This record gives sequence, structure tokens and C-alpha cells, in this order.
Amino acid sequence: MIKKTLIAAGLAAVLAGPASAIPIEVTFNVAALGTFTANTGDVTTASTISSGAPDLVAAIIANNIGLISGTTVLLLPDPLPVSVGGVFTKQFETPFGTFLETLTVTSTTPGMNSLGVLAVGTISQIVGVGFDPTPVYWSAAYTQNAGPGGQINGSYNNSTTPPPGDVPEPATLALLGIGLVGMALRRRG
Repeated sequence: MIKKTLIAAGLAAVLAGPASAIPIEVTFNVAALGTFTANTGDVTTASTISSGAPDLVAAIIANNIGLISGTTVLLLPDPLPVSVGGVFTKQFETPFGTFLETLTVTSTTPGMNSLGVLAVGTISQIVGVGFDPTPVYWSAAYTQNAGPGGQINGSYNNSTTPPPGDVPEPATLALLGIGLVGMALRRRG
């Protein structure tokens, strides 16, 4: 009887508490309309690269926050850090409010005349009510025509869905499954 009373009291407390907000689900590309500039003149050795604003929302793949193509995206600082540990923000507005992403560069992949950048952080609604802070992932790909000093092309992708490399490996999932089965068997015994 006491156990049922405690469960009922816990359920009542949960139901009486504030409503849970909605996780943000958004995936889109950002089109940089300005000229890209690497601080060293070479994307493979750069620590910062400017996209030469304006930056606009381009193709939208997933969107539960009312994002509209052509919306201005404010990237700060400009130029953006492209070295591991670099921190930057991204801000944009939708009919549901203003959203801010705070991101940290977690990996870079230099190529012969290219640089790939992955940053991870959180997207939050800073004006408006209804959405929970949610993990967000930013990838950038820079290529430089004819090597150092040549024209730089860039593309940006923003998503609340982790990139494929963040999926746990099968062995980790198997160990988790074995642990859950063991806990279930122990509880039954």
C-alpha cells in the first residue's frame, strides 16, 4: 500500500510540474554570399576563415522551428575559428523566436587543397518559449582552387542530427544489451 501511495504521489508531482518543452529539430545548409578569406592564404594551414557575410539559410531538410530559406545567419566572430578548440556562435530568427548556437570546433580534416571542420554545441531559443536546448552539429568544407592564394569555396551544414561517425559501434551496443539483460534477470530473481 505504501509503495502504491509513493508512486501516485510521484506521478502527481510530475503532472503538476511545468510542461516539458520540445527538442529542436532542424537541418539546413548555409549559403555564404561573400568572398572566403583564410588568415594564412591557405585553407590547409588557416586558423580562421571569413565567409564574407552575408550568410543566409539555404536548403532546409528538417525544420520544427519555422525556419525560412533566405533568413540571415549571424556568425560570430568573423572570421570563424577553424582550429580544434575554437568557439563561435550562430544566431538566426524564425517566426517562433530567436535561436542561438554556441559551437566548439572538435575536429578538422585537412586535404591537399581542402579543409573539413566539425563543430559541436547547443542550439537554444533565446527569445520565445517552447523549445528545449538541443545538441547541434556544424560541418564546414573549404576547398581552394589552384592551392594557396587561390579562390576559396565553402559550404556549411547545420543539423541537430549527429553525423554518422557519432553512432555507437556494434561492440558498445552489444555490451549495453548484455548489461540490460543482466539487470532484468537480476530483478526477476
